[in-house]
Amino acid sequence: MVMIMQIAIFTEVMSPYVSGISSYVEVLRKGLTELGHGVVIVTSSVHVTKTVMKKGVIRCPAKKSPNKYGYECKDVRDESVMRLLQEFRPDIVHIQTDTRIGYLGLHAADRFRCPVVFTVHDYYLDRFASDRSKLVWQFKTYFEKKHFCDMLDNAEIITSSNSRASEFVKDAGRERTVILIPNGTDKSRFDYRKSGEEAVSKIRKSMGLPKNALVAVFAGDLSVDKNLEFVLSAFSSKLSPTDPIHLLIVGGGTELEHLKSLSKKLKISDRVHFAGVVAHSIMPQIYSACDVYVCSSEDGLMSMSFVEAMACGLPVLVRENEDRHISSMIDHGVNGFIYRSRIDFAKYLRDVEALPADKKAKMRFIVRNSMKRTDALNMARSTENAYLQAQKAFRLSTEL
Repeated sequence: MVMIMQIAIFTEVMSPYVSGISSYVEVLRKGLTELGHGVVIVTSSVHVTKTVMKKGVIRCPAKKSPNKYGYECKDVRDESVMRLLQEFRPDIVHIQTDTRIGYLGLHAADRFRCPVVFTVHDYYLDRFASDRSKLVWQFKTYFEKKHFCDMLDNAEIITSSNSRASEFVKDAGRERTVILIPNGTDKSRFDYRKSGEEAVSKIRKSMGLPKNALVAVFAGDLSVDKNLEFVLSAFSSKLSPTDPIHLLIVGGGTELEHLKSLSKKLKISDRVHFAGVVAHSIMPQIYSACDVYVCSSEDGLMSMSFVEAMACGLPVLVRENEDRHISSMIDHGVNGFIYRSRIDFAKYLRDVEALPADKKAKMRFIVRNSMKRTDALNMARSTENAYLQAQKAFRLSTEL
């Protein structure tokens, strides 16, 4: 029987900020709590002027930052956080980011002499990919690489949701094993069967989506690494205006205005709908009102929105090429499709659109049923094993 642990999770962003990482942390906390562990979350917020703790979440004052979130923790040695953690007495520090809150996590681990687990969520070289100046890009990524390596070098155990993370770690010049832990979700919330026809019609109407069109959806941070230009170009060049297929893009980010402008330039703005940032609480209804989830990033890891959409029964279109790994979650033609070109992308959308209603309903059932092992509890159990390995590694290092 696993002993109860006190786990401090450090994440730069948390609800109400909508992102895959904030969703990941919420699901992990739910699963760990169900297993009986104590969990406290340490995050930053632009809405507080001093460190506060409420409902198991410690929020530190944040300042504006050019990073992907737009802000970061002000003080990486916040003593008010240390005082709150002194009462909690963490056994594990679990860091979700290499931004300033990650350094606060390293400081806490040093203060309370406990092991660190670092979860890789993205690739540092992609964060400033939009910079046109090669010199600026090299300067920024130099520091991003340093931050990434600082987390790798100080963590007993490294985890991720996708095997691509091993490539990222190797590219950073580190020889470290990455433990794979598939993302989970709260399947009791993300369930299309809880959204009736009336709710689906209401969502479609509010977002300007045709009642009878097939709707492909993407949800997440709108950054360069998501490669949504590819999706827009495929809609423009390989799908006809007469195809009853529309695209819904949910989220905000550095690329939002560019993507809106591009959709107008490509003359597809009548088929591409931008919902902007929406409350995570209504995402189950949004997914239930759509038909397919699209993913066009080549380097991004297995996103939470990807898993949430599949829990709502949406088959997933995943872009892949010969040099990349593909998730074992995708059974091509059954619960999703793997494409390598714009032609393939358009073909699979047309294939799903052409299915009769009963077969679409059957596919939805099959997709959700394929997610049996991606609930919060299974994700937490796998993470719990990583914590035990981290504790063992920490004991061995301190005995030397």
